[in-house]
Amino acid sequence: MNFIKKLFAPKQNADEIKRALEAKLADLRKPAVRLLKTGDAHNSKFGGRPLVDSKSFSWPESNGKPMAFLAQIDLAEIAGQCQYDWLNDKGLLLFFYDVYEMPWGFDPKDRGKWRVIYQECADALAEFPPALDEEARIKEAFVRAERTEILPDFDDPSVAGLNLSRKEANLYGEIMDAACMQQPLHQVGGFPAPVQGNYMALEAQLASNGIYVGTPKGYKCAEAKALEEGAKNWRLLFQFDSDGDLDIMWGDCGRLYFWVRQEQSKRNQFENCWLVLQCC
Repeated sequence: MNFIKKLFAPKQNADEIKRALEAKLADLRKPAVRLLKTGDAHNSKFGGRPLVDSKSFSWPESNGKPMAFLAQIDLAEIAGQCQYDWLNDKGLLLFFYDVYEMPWGFDPKDRGKWRVIYQECADALAEFPPALDEEARIKEAFVRAERTEILPDFDDPSVAGLNLSRKEANLYGEIMDAACMQQPLHQVGGFPAPVQGNYMALEAQLASNGIYVGTPKGYKCAEAKALEEGAKNWRLLFQFDSDGDLDIMWGDCGRLYFWVRQEQSKRNQFENCWLVLQCC
């Protein structure tokens, strides 16, 4: 009977489909903060030399070599656009990454090949270590924070729960394609813009707990099943896109995603952040 009803139901026009979809998406959108390059000086920036606490800062290394400094994010500038309940509103976050090995994050052994350092009282620009190669010194570009509202990737479980019709699903795909055209997508918080699928919170949860997830086998083991629930505690701290202006390409048009457990972020503890690299 339901099949018969659907077969002879009145056809929806494009505007009706759009309105129906928007009603379903109303509670799905999340706030996010885009990081947009600007000519004006800000504390938040990509590359250059980091602003650090001269009394305590030590440039992080991986395998005996200095890591590349990726970005500096002023939490007050982020909070001025969006006050996340898991992220404080004071201090700087400094992001470092081993650009020589370029770890993907699916191997627990990748731990230590990136660092997120919280600086409460930054008072000086750090000097580049002499051993840091020129090509690992990212161009400096100031960024401004701008709040936006974003939707999850189509493959996200929250989208599956909407029971979209075929036409609504097609329209959703068009909306997401248009959003991805606004590249590069540098971001704090919100849903990630995945290149290979939105399972990164689970990947961070499992890999950070010692489970190799470079193959499907890691996700299916009994230990992984016991840890799955903890994936809900992870938040997207920073998404760093490939960017031609900065001469940066992560793999093949990829992105770096730094994830943090919300309870640790609230305490300004970023030592155990986990990184995921995705590319085409």
